[in-house]
Amino acid sequence: MNRAVLAISSPITLWQRIRDERRDLLIAVVYLIAYVLTDASSYVQPVLRLDITPWNPETALTLAFLLMSGPRGLPMVALAAFTAEGLIHGMPAPWWALLGASLWIACGYTGLAVILRRWGLPRPINANNTAVGLAAGVMLTSFTVAVGYVTLVVISGALPRQRALGAIASYWVGDVNGILTLFPLLMYVNRWRDGWQALRRHVPIAALQIGAVALAMWIIFGLTQIEQVRFFYLLFVPVIWITLRWGVPGAILSTLAIQIGVIITVQRDAHAPALVDLQFLLLTLSLTALLLGAVVSERADALQRVATSEAEQRALLTTAPDAVLTVSARGQIRSANSEARRLFGIDQLPQGERPLRAVLPSVQLQSPQGRAALEGRRTDGSAFPAEIAWARLEPPATAEYLVIVRDVTERRRAEIQLRERERVLAGAMRFAVAGELASALAHELNQPITALVSYLQASEILAAPLAAQDARLARTLDKAAQEAHRAAEVLRRLRDFYRNGTVKREQVQVSALCDSIVTAFEERLERNAILLTLQVPAALPDLESDVTQLEIVLHNLLVNAIDAVCQQPRDRRRIDLTVERSAREVTFRVEDSGPGVAEDVADKLFEPFVTDKVDGMGLGLAISQSLLRGQGGDLLFEPGNKWRGACFTVRLPAASRAAVDART
Repeated sequence: MNRAVLAISSPITLWQRIRDERRDLLIAVVYLIAYVLTDASSYVQPVLRLDITPWNPETALTLAFLLMSGPRGLPMVALAAFTAEGLIHGMPAPWWALLGASLWIACGYTGLAVILRRWGLPRPINANNTAVGLAAGVMLTSFTVAVGYVTLVVISGALPRQRALGAIASYWVGDVNGILTLFPLLMYVNRWRDGWQALRRHVPIAALQIGAVALAMWIIFGLTQIEQVRFFYLLFVPVIWITLRWGVPGAILSTLAIQIGVIITVQRDAHAPALVDLQFLLLTLSLTALLLGAVVSERADALQRVATSEAEQRALLTTAPDAVLTVSARGQIRSANSEARRLFGIDQLPQGERPLRAVLPSVQLQSPQGRAALEGRRTDGSAFPAEIAWARLEPPATAEYLVIVRDVTERRRAEIQLRERERVLAGAMRFAVAGELASALAHELNQPITALVSYLQASEILAAPLAAQDARLARTLDKAAQEAHRAAEVLRRLRDFYRNGTVKREQVQVSALCDSIVTAFEERLERNAILLTLQVPAALPDLESDVTQLEIVLHNLLVNAIDAVCQQPRDRRRIDLTVERSAREVTFRVEDSGPGVAEDVADKLFEPFVTDKVDGMGLGLAISQSLLRGQGGDLLFEPGNKWRGACFTVRLPAASRAAVDART
């Protein structure tokens, strides 16, 4: 498999390598031709026919070529320089001197290209640091190349020593001007379409700027009676104008146009100053334009980044799900996003400001940053729970704080609902436990109570001969047997209810039921000096219900009422058992004069294992309510109305049996 892949990939790699080599060779040939042609066109005022001229644009081509090809282009640069010496200059010095000079030129600018590549070039010059670094590198490298070139031709005897300093100055200014006026333009070649589109959109101003440059050139070189160099500063006005408007590309094009105009003028006008003098002035102009253009481009890029950042921030604030406010040092809202306006009901900010405390009354922005949970307030006066986070803004921001506000109403509601569901689930679990416990107790106690009933019946038989001596013995044994029978029935019915929900409905005489229950508590009521008042309407019809379950409920309520009123003074111990009937239900109300139910217990009074009794299990009310709800009724609690104690209300439907079955 790997051999097959290698066999396929090797020809492809070889073809790519051949294609790259052909491309590099084509670029090298084009560079060689362009170098010779550019050298020929700029061969103005040479020193002894050497390549020492005040204007060397071919150096810019050399630097661009080396940046593209790297150190591999060094031989081609040396070949181009040596070829130009032979074709253009006619070999004015010995071949070995010119060859050494060509190699020196190639090595010098190859070193500069390597440094620039490591520094990040080639790229458009849009930063002041880049322009300064490029200018410094070019000036230092050009000076080194000029010194080496002139030294070699002086050693060869082609140049007198007394002319060496002038030759170095001419060569150096020619190379520096050539690079600074042409090389940055080559960095913008791939952006020429953008520049052309921008120029087409601003043709009038471009025409005015071109006219300003032409006018300055005419004043300097057209009026022969004026010493032209004195008025060279006039060129700074249009060049600075162009640079401020177009940045580095405008600065490069304007100085290049001036450079070409100067070359043409010097060649045609015999009265023109020496080109080297003008080149030093052009060098100052080029450096000024380049540095100013870099500052303008850097500022434009910074403004573009700021505008982009502001647009992103505006979009972020507009789409943010939270309210975002900027607050001044005086605590005034400077700006608000759309969510903040909606949340607080702010239509508009009068004069751009509104007090922060108007929407967040308890806010305290003292620390540099922080979070808090507090109450927010809308302009209509309504309040809502809020969570805020703030941070102090650093200069040059005009606002002091950025405040983010989140409405947590829905989250709080969800938390409350979750807690309520958890509470209901816990209650259901407790009811299940209570049911299991009641069923288990009923099962475990059924046999002992059955045995107790048998023993009581046997005791009645054995005590029959003694009845003539003391009738109380027979009555007591009879009551004990009845209570044992009742306890056995209660346990059996509880077991059936919690096992399969069985409800045995029968006709219940309410008055008789209430009398029997009160009678069962007579001794305890009398012993504790409790006054129990029973109010049952005389014409109350029979109730259709499970009599045993109803007895369990009323019995449990009376036991709780007796326990409650026993905590009061003896003259304030009162219990009322009231029965009422409406069109839809029959109501049993048990109200006592006890201390009432604690507030922390009242909300969960009917949950299993919740009680305020020291020795209580908290199952009586829970079981009673479940029994009543199994019959379609309910058990409710409310504070006592008469004596500020407790009041429990039993509600059972007063409908027919069929209707009750349908509801349950």
